[in-house]
Amino acid sequence: MTALPRYLDRETAAAFLTAQGFNSLDIECILDLTGPVMRDGAACWPAGSVERLAARAWWLDRSDIRLATSHAA
Repeated sequence: MTALPRYLDRETAAAFLTAQGFNSLDIECILDLTGPVMRDGAACWPAGSVERLAARAWWLDRSDIRLATSHAA
């Protein structure tokens, strides 16, 4: 059985990225590059995509991003 992907609304995704130390320009860049996708008529961002792109930031530890994303979703 495959786990269903988790999705974040814009506010949650931005709050998660802010908490990780991203500035507003970085956040817009990550959100532009990872979505959005429409789910039930609402724009959402795949948590896994946001996590993978955020983990590529050199100043953050990848394990910290994975732990924080699971709590945000």
